[in-house]
Amino acid sequence: MSSSKKGQIESAKIVVGDVFSRFWFRIPDYQRAYVWGKDEISELIDDVNYASEHNPEGQYFLGSMVLRKATRTTDGVSFEEYELLDGQQRLTTLMLMLACIRDRVTDDKLKAACREMLFQEENKWKKIPGRNRIVYDIRDNVGTFIESYIKTDGGSQSPDLVGIAASKNLSLSNMAAGLQTIHASIDDTTRFPSEADFDRFVGYLLNNALFIYVSTEDLDDAFRLFTILNDRGIPLSNSDILKAKNLGAISKDSERTKWAEYWEEVEGEMGRDEFDRFLSLVRTIYVKDKAREGLLKEFDERIYGAKPPLLALGIDSFEAVKAYKDAFDEAIQFDGLPTSLGNAYRNRINVMRRGLPATDWIPPVLAWYRKFKAQKLLDLIERIDNKFSADWIVQLTPTQRISNMNEVLKAIESAKTPDDVLASKVFDFDRKQLMALLDGAIYGRRFARYVLLRLEYLLASHAAPLNLPDEISVEHILPQTPGKASQWLKDFTDAQREVWLHRLGNLMLVSRRKNTSLGNLDFADKRVRYFEDRVESLPNSQRLLALGTFTLGDLEVRHKDLLNRLAGSYGIKA
Repeated sequence: MSSSKKGQIESAKIVVGDVFSRFWFRIPDYQRAYVWGKDEISELIDDVNYASEHNPEGQYFLGSMVLRKATRTTDGVSFEEYELLDGQQRLTTLMLMLACIRDRVTDDKLKAACREMLFQEENKWKKIPGRNRIVYDIRDNVGTFIESYIKTDGGSQSPDLVGIAASKNLSLSNMAAGLQTIHASIDDTTRFPSEADFDRFVGYLLNNALFIYVSTEDLDDAFRLFTILNDRGIPLSNSDILKAKNLGAISKDSERTKWAEYWEEVEGEMGRDEFDRFLSLVRTIYVKDKAREGLLKEFDERIYGAKPPLLALGIDSFEAVKAYKDAFDEAIQFDGLPTSLGNAYRNRINVMRRGLPATDWIPPVLAWYRKFKAQKLLDLIERIDNKFSADWIVQLTPTQRISNMNEVLKAIESAKTPDDVLASKVFDFDRKQLMALLDGAIYGRRFARYVLLRLEYLLASHAAPLNLPDEISVEHILPQTPGKASQWLKDFTDAQREVWLHRLGNLMLVSRRKNTSLGNLDFADKRVRYFEDRVESLPNSQRLLALGTFTLGDLEVRHKDLLNRLAGSYGIKA
């Protein structure tokens, strides 16, 4: 192959019928799983059907395909094959549709045409090898699925698909569910009232629905196109490209397969966006600095491009991601966390995840867990919580808070023992300013909800998980707008209300939404009609039910008690 030919980029329009007769495709191991669901499939069928009815001579654009052209030899026969870098979701959906059309129709010629578009039958006398139109490189289980339910006549209607659709294998479950969705769509008499309507749809799909493809024989050019299209909004995630770069650095096929399957499994478990967020946590652990660029550029320039590199491309990177994913599962998700840590640790993490404004505190936890496992983990999380929340409450900027967590990361990296970290000055914070703010008017401040959640933690027994309600509101006890004839106006002067209304002692958490009309009741009625069924799983709020009155004296006592508990939890002497 000449260098000039290798550098050429080919682009053209191609209709579905030609896509599945002229090209042979390979889905490379860096591609994500098949993820299209009912909405995407139904919408595609409806859009193509609408176009076939209202613009039968026109064309319907399905999208783009980015291809890398290669030559493959099978059983002594060489043929051109196209590695699919982008367009897998639509192309796989069309493959499923062809299998369903074949199994629905009675026309022998259409059945045969669908078979030929799905696979080439072996003919040893003509030296024609058997091969599938689309080969999924890393997913042997997908290959088995295709043999049973795509290539086999009637396979797309198999009763086995119900069970497969409910399985945890992301590609297989979505493919099985996709076949069911397609059959339900094409059997729908509202969508296709007659056989003529369905025939019109199939003819239009094969001859008028088209892709625009871009193809090159140079792998670097293909990846460049892949990346450019991602930047322009085609839905390829950062994790897809990061996976591709690292798989490209592994030469052994079995290792490539192992790590590609692992990556796909994690992405399927977490979801693409959440997986990208997790990878940003891993980036932070290595770089120990605020992110300045996008995730891919950060890995390229600040991890792989560091001198020396902080991580090597390939197996080293995959092993690092797995190590921190295992740490995340145990230390943050509690999957496999040692029971010796008890509920105090689990409850603390849940309060932090519910109440803190960001996840910048998680990288130090993962770094600790990878290095020291569960040793003194509760001690660490208490210090991290104190530091991060105090910095937030005293109004350090996000950049300052991130920088302080990165100092914790550095302390963990350099420490030989857990005690080295716990004794570090990196956990220091402005105690005087913190307590001054907590003693003031906090209602309406972003941290008020967190402070009240922290008090629920401090007053919990931890004999069981702290079951925080899904919906939580901050409520005044002494209401903001008491009625003119209410007891509140007798128990509190206007000046006292102004001083105490928004302070800690007058605030509590309630489950469910606020109820303004009940919230203005006198305390005796409010306690029974409003608070009683809204604080069942909130220990601090439940304590209010034991009070018979809520006068200025009661409020002052409650405020002092809660403030002292918070001070103690921050290691501050009252």
